[in-house]
Amino acid sequence: MENKGNTDIQFLSILHQESILKSIDKDAWYYNMNHKNRGKAIIFNHEKFEIGNFQSRAGSRLDCFNLESSLQKLGFDVTPYVDLTLDQLDKTLDYWAKEDHSQYDCLLMVILSHGDKGIIYAKDGVYKPEDKLWERFTDDKCPTLVGKPKLFFIQACQGDRFDRGVTLRTQVDGSSSFMIPMNVDFLVVFGSVPGFYSWRNVLKGSWLIQALCNAFDKYGFTLDLLTLLTYVNRQVAIEFESSVPNDVSKNKMKETIFIISKLTKLVKFEKK
Repeated sequence: MENKGNTDIQFLSILHQESILKSIDKDAWYYNMNHKNRGKAIIFNHEKFEIGNFQSRAGSRLDCFNLESSLQKLGFDVTPYVDLTLDQLDKTLDYWAKEDHSQYDCLLMVILSHGDKGIIYAKDGVYKPEDKLWERFTDDKCPTLVGKPKLFFIQACQGDRFDRGVTLRTQVDGSSSFMIPMNVDFLVVFGSVPGFYSWRNVLKGSWLIQALCNAFDKYGFTLDLLTLLTYVNRQVAIEFESSVPNDVSKNKMKETIFIISKLTKLVKFEKK
């Protein structure tokens, strides 16, 4: 007997073919952002952990709140999750990968957590983002997102080095480098470059999310996404500097975000 899940995917793929042909224009500069709905924005906020010696990620809840507000203004249907276990994360990602995204412009996902050496922490374990996250939304596994931008924002460090650059109370989220998606139409934004800390203010939230929400609120409907992210990177690199009262060796550190684009067109959010 044929697997029902595979049958459903094939059926959705057939239904979506006409939409793909209409929306994919090889000469177009911009992705089609005129579907009925903007898209799903999924936030995984990991604040507390049952493994390792991690402290609670103070400031992450504010990141989540600000993201919800900014993304809703852009027209996204936002769904936040807090402190999921690995099993819960798997089931949640499977659910969204099987969702019918035919009437959506795009998919957006945010991960707020600790990380280390190419992995991200869930509440009770670790995972590789390439296996759990973008691999689930490739064209063959999520046909209703074919030809549409898949946008991932990861607030987790990519190493333990500090950027001294050439007076905040901050914490770090720790991690190394990750495998990037091989398919087109993916964008992955990390809070720091490979090998470096990504900073988080315990009162105001992470530098990346602060700057990102500010940019979305100011320029979300006027700038294309890559131009907007250049503004975000400038703001993070120039306007933020660490101050750690209980460890002066970590003071005056800087940060720059890391962008991996497999996009084939420009992403510009239009008002619905």
